[in-house]
Amino acid sequence: MTHQLRAEYGPEGRSGAIRMWHVVRVPGSTEALCGREMDAESETKPEDAWGTGLRCCQQCGSLYLHEVPFHPADWQRSSGWGGSPVQE
Repeated sequence: MTHQLRAEYGPEGRSGAIRMWHVVRVPGSTEALCGREMDAESETKPEDAWGTGLRCCQQCGSLYLHEVPFHPADWQRSSGWGGSPVQE
């Protein structure tokens, strides 16, 4: 499943600051995992931006972790079940 981050703006709208980021299931979707309807024209980021220090919706983040228990870039799959953290 592909996810995307979508910006929620403050009272000034798109001309103002981003209040927080929400997660949507399908790129281009306007319904966040938390149920909030997002502006179709709001800024977006790829799902890899989640967890990089952006202020994200806590409910979206929790639901996102249930759907995607790890980022493929952070884990290395071994043959068969499981995997181990990538050591850098």
